[in-house]
Amino acid sequence: MKKSRIFALIMAFMVATPTLLHAQIIKGELFLGGNLTQVDGDECYGFKKLGIHAGAGALIPITNYLDIGLEVLFNQKGAYKRNAIVSNSSFPYAYNLKLNYAEIPIMIYLTDKDVVSVGLGVSYGRLVGLTELMNGQPSKYEGVEIGVGDGKLHWRQEADNLPDIGQIVSIDELNEIVVKQYPNATYISKVVANSNTYRPDDFNICADLRFRIWEGLHSELRYQYSLRPIRYRMFYEDSSLVLANQIRTQYNNSITLRVVYLFNEHRAKANKEASKTGQ
Repeated sequence: MKKSRIFALIMAFMVATPTLLHAQIIKGELFLGGNLTQVDGDECYGFKKLGIHAGAGALIPITNYLDIGLEVLFNQKGAYKRNAIVSNSSFPYAYNLKLNYAEIPIMIYLTDKDVVSVGLGVSYGRLVGLTELMNGQPSKYEGVEIGVGDGKLHWRQEADNLPDIGQIVSIDELNEIVVKQYPNATYISKVVANSNTYRPDDFNICADLRFRIWEGLHSELRYQYSLRPIRYRMFYEDSSLVLANQIRTQYNNSITLRVVYLFNEHRAKANKEASKTGQ
C-alpha cells in the first residue's frame, strides 16, 4: 500500500513539473544607481558619502504576487566629513572612508497590480577594498594603515589570564578591567590597542520600495543597515590620543536609489494572466 502511494506521488510530481516550470518565468534584472551612506558610531554625522551601486540579478516568481530576488552587486559605502573640527571634539579630523563590497542580497517582493512592489530581505557583503583618509592622508594607527581584520580592541600584551575585551562597548567597564589587570596603568591606551581594522563580512537587513516607470523599467528605493558591528573603536577626549573617553560600535547605514530593468517581463505577465484564467 505504501509503495503504491509513493509511486502515485512520484507520477503526479512528474506530470505536474513541466506545467509548473512553464508557468515560472524567471526575470533577469540589471541595477544601476547610487548610495547615500554613513557609518553609525564614527563621530561623523549625516548621509554625506556618495557611492556606486551596480549589478545584476534574477527575480523568481513564487505566486502571482510574490517573488524572490537574488542579486550580485558592487556596493560602495562609507562616511564623509568635509572639515576638521578642532575645538572640543573627540574626532578633530576631516574624514573620508570608502568601503567597497561585493554583495549578495536575497529579497522577497510583494507586488500590487504590477505597479508597486515592497521588498524585505537580507544581504551578505564581502569587503573587497577600503580607503580611509584623515585630513587627506591615509589613516594610520601607530604607523600601520587601516586594513581588514576582526575590527576589535586588543590587549597590547597577550597573556593566558587576560579577559577578552574585543567586544566591550562601555569605557567604564573597560577601565575596571584594566585597573584589575594593570593597577599601575596610567591610561587605558597604555595597555589596550585601539582597533585598526574593519571586519571583512557585513550582514545587512534590507527594505525596498519599487515603482514601475515604463515597460520593464523601474525605480527603486532601498534602505540597508548592518546587523552586527563592522568595527569597535575607542575615541579620545582630545587629539593627544591618550585619554580614551568612549567606545563605539560602528554600523553601515545606507540609502540607495537605483534604476532596475527587468527582462522577460512581458512573458511573465502573459503567464500570470493565463494562470488567472486557468489556461
